[in-house]
Amino acid sequence: MKQLPPQSLDDIRVLDFTLMLAGPFATMMLGDYGAEIIKIEQPGKGDNTRNIGPFADHDTEHKAGGFFLSISRNKKSITVNLKHPEGVRIVEELAKTAHVVIENFRPGVMDRLGLGYESLSKINPKIVYTSISGFGHTGPYRERPAFDLIAQAMGGIMAMTGPKGGSPYKVGPGIGDIWPAAIAAYATMVALHAVEKTGQGQHVDCAMYDSMLYMAERAIMMYSMAGTISGRYGNAHPLYAPYDCFETKDVKHVVIAGHWEKQWENLCKAIKRPDLLEDPRFNTMWGRSEHYSYLKSVITYWTTSMERDEIVRILMEYDVPVAPVNTVDDIFNCPQVETREMLVETEHPIAGLMKIAGIPAKLSRTPGRIDSAAPLLGEHTDETLRGLLGYNDHKIHELRSKKVI
Repeated sequence: MKQLPPQSLDDIRVLDFTLMLAGPFATMMLGDYGAEIIKIEQPGKGDNTRNIGPFADHDTEHKAGGFFLSISRNKKSITVNLKHPEGVRIVEELAKTAHVVIENFRPGVMDRLGLGYESLSKINPKIVYTSISGFGHTGPYRERPAFDLIAQAMGGIMAMTGPKGGSPYKVGPGIGDIWPAAIAAYATMVALHAVEKTGQGQHVDCAMYDSMLYMAERAIMMYSMAGTISGRYGNAHPLYAPYDCFETKDVKHVVIAGHWEKQWENLCKAIKRPDLLEDPRFNTMWGRSEHYSYLKSVITYWTTSMERDEIVRILMEYDVPVAPVNTVDDIFNCPQVETREMLVETEHPIAGLMKIAGIPAKLSRTPGRIDSAAPLLGEHTDETLRGLLGYNDHKIHELRSKKVI
């Protein structure tokens, strides 16, 4: 049997108190590189994404929802009633063995349960306690609820997304959750590194709103330096041209980035319009941006005369940055995706075989991997209580009878 390489985080244990997308995505990122993720769920209910489809055709009882399955690989599930004193004691005992706690309740919820940072840091001073919330644990908005849509709207992302002169659009994938999750996972690792130097853990306070502002760096810079309020430009760029999405003959789309001088020259040759190189309106990127309406009509005339794949082939021959606008079926048939193992098949005991997104960062010596599909609710309760806390069968049966687990 081939021995698997070690993983970077295989000595890290995480207590996962997260729900929905932002928190679970953050713990998934750590689990992908070997961290032991112990997901603590409410008995009989669990993470509410378990009940969000799609579901396998035969799944009429367990409701192993696709939302949950997609982001819960490499995790263990235990059920603990956090409103029961004995449930709180179980978490306190587990915290003594853990390196990280990650939670994404509203500020104050974990404190009221007696499981906030101040409480658990007294039990384990080295604990890194990461909180993900809509607006953070300070400030006048700290109590406000938030979802992806709220974060995208308030963080400036929606104001810059959508057709020129049209209504604001949210970005399709839930970046208001996923980007804060990435920031939280990164900050957790920063804090763990600090533990190595100082011997002390700390509270990591990650807000969805803050994370969106961090993403909108260009808009902040432009307003600060020039008083410009970034608006919506559709798929075009406010500074570069041509840098846009174009229709094709087969009712598909391509994106073309021909804004730098060499790329612009190659694009003009590719579309058989060398005369554009002599037009003084297009001598600079600023000029091309200023006269972009006409320029787009010229390029669109060419792209709508042929099919998407032919456009990609021609422009690649001329070394012009170009790409098809892939739909998910295109992605499933992309050889680059297959080579990079970005679609990984897992087998779940209820849902069966399914493909999920793979791990994007490839480490040469300690690579990430997907070892297990999403857990059943409470699947690892008994083994965790036995293995980490030394509970015997009688104790576990007693806790179950009291509805603690």
